[in-house]
Amino acid sequence: MNELIDSPAINDPLMRLLAATQGVKSRSGFVSAKLEGVVTSSGEEVVATLGQAGVNVRFTKPVDVDENGVVKGVRGFGDATEKLMKQFQQDNARKGRQVEVGETVSEPNPQLSLSLEGNLKIIHKEIRKIAYLMTVCIFGDDAIQSRSGEIYRAAIHAETEDMIRATGLGGGTNIDIIPTLARARPNEHALTCFRMGNKIISAVILFGSIAGFCITPADGFSATELEGEVVIIDARTSTLTRTPYNKWLLEYIQTQEFVQAMAKATNMQAQKK
Repeated sequence: MNELIDSPAINDPLMRLLAATQGVKSRSGFVSAKLEGVVTSSGEEVVATLGQAGVNVRFTKPVDVDENGVVKGVRGFGDATEKLMKQFQQDNARKGRQVEVGETVSEPNPQLSLSLEGNLKIIHKEIRKIAYLMTVCIFGDDAIQSRSGEIYRAAIHAETEDMIRATGLGGGTNIDIIPTLARARPNEHALTCFRMGNKIISAVILFGSIAGFCITPADGFSATELEGEVVIIDARTSTLTRTPYNKWLLEYIQTQEFVQAMAKATNMQAQKK
């Protein structure tokens, strides 16, 4: 799971960007995200690193070499250019070569075109895996040994929408159609899992924006109606709160947020009709 799903999802450019903008800190420090792009005027390739310290931009090929291998120039952005030139001179000095710095040319405020590619297929696999682990965390062996567990384990590795449906997994990515699921702020993850009738519903929201919910049969579950849990994780502080679903629901339905969620769900149902 770690090699095939967790690691690719965590290191996905979109996920790293969301983590970087929310100040998430890993064991090696604050998370940063890299975006590839070009200088609009010249088409030269650049890499922009976004993090808590700001944005650092560098050229993919900072050293300009002619067809004979002779260095024609060094390019960069801001103060980093001077540091790059000094490092280039020092490296050549160690090799017994002296590099003369000629005329410096500056282009103020160059316009950049940056792109971001996120692999939603791997991110949604991660969502299905988290949804499954939520059922295991709350319902224990029932979630593992039941038909629900079989469906999840097959669906986690499914590559296409048709393959996912073939496993028997229900659900989707638009949580707005179910107003009784916990929502999340941009710095939070929200996990909701509970029994409703003959179904087990497990929903995941990452960074308040990427979401999915899964529906499996409740056959073989001893859990009572509305038994479950809501887990809110603060990604900035790596802390979480856990609340029994029925208790959370009683408090939630009295809020303005629930009223708005109900209105949105009702409007969506009306548009379908």
